[in-house]
Order: sequence, then C-alpha cells, then structure tokens
Amino acid sequence: MSSSFVTPRRLLASGLCLGVLSTLGLTIRSHSLLSPAVAEVAIASTKNVAADDVVGTWQGEMAPGQMITWILTPDGKLFMTAPPFADEPQRALEMRYQVESSTKPMGLNIDLAQGATVMTIFEMTPEGQMLVQIAGTNPGEERPEEFNNATVFKKVSNATTLPPDTQIIK
Repeated sequence: MSSSFVTPRRLLASGLCLGVLSTLGLTIRSHSLLSPAVAEVAIASTKNVAADDVVGTWQGEMAPGQMITWILTPDGKLFMTAPPFADEPQRALEMRYQVESSTKPMGLNIDLAQGATVMTIFEMTPEGQMLVQIAGTNPGEERPEEFNNATVFKKVSNATTLPPDTQIIK
C-alpha cells in the first residue's frame, strides 16, 4: 500500500467524512487532512432551521479537489458519496442523522453503521449554504461548541434519491 493511502480506521479517527471517504474508495493526496474551506464565518441568519431545511443534495470540498456529496432524506437518512474512480461504480455510505435545532449553533448527530454517533454543529448562512464542523469530530466525543475551519456545503438540488446503479454501503 502506498503512502498516499490512509487506512479507514485512521481516517475515521481524524474526522467523520474522512473515514467515509476511505470507505468509498478515495485516498487523501494532501498533507492537509481537511481543506481550509472556511477559517472564520460570520453568520447573520436569524432564521430558525427545521430538519426539513437540510433535506436535499449538498456538495462540499473535503480536501483540495476532493468533493463529497451528502444526500439528506426526509426520513433521517444521510447518504455520503464521492466521485468514483474511473471504471468503478458509484458508492454511497448510508447513515442516519438528527437535527438538534434548539441549540446555538445547531447540533447535527450522525449515526454511523457501527452504532457510534458523531455529534457536531452546523449553521445555515444567509446565502443558503450549510456550514458543518467536520474537522476534529469523532464518534463518542462531545459536540464542538464553535466552528473551527468548517466545511461549506452548497445545496445543489432538492432531490433525495441516489443516482441510478449506486451501490449502498451500510
């Protein structure tokens, strides 16, 4: 195994999405585990966000040139996909999510297949983007209290279905 590959266990320990990227067959080609998507963000939105507001298809950049897609369904499923390598099928990791809208910033609980839960925070920007604290979040740890290099997700669709022929990993 070349040094550009990172084991799924190490990635999961480094953060929720990085572990999932490995499961989906991606490698990290950068010394930086997470891109500096947002160093600091001033959030001026006063809108109360309901669980339905996060439903749809969202895309974010985890590392330079490495996009991920989250598909959040109305029934609490979160599918995470990444562009497949050439000649490989599209894969999606299936998880569950819950929105905790009573806290500021709002909480996002992501239940992994192994029964562990990653508790993180998110906010919606006035531009309709979703900021999610991924860096430094690990299963079983306390929810972060503030954003530190949050990942920016842009809503690309209201669709909540996977592309045809996607292999689901549970």
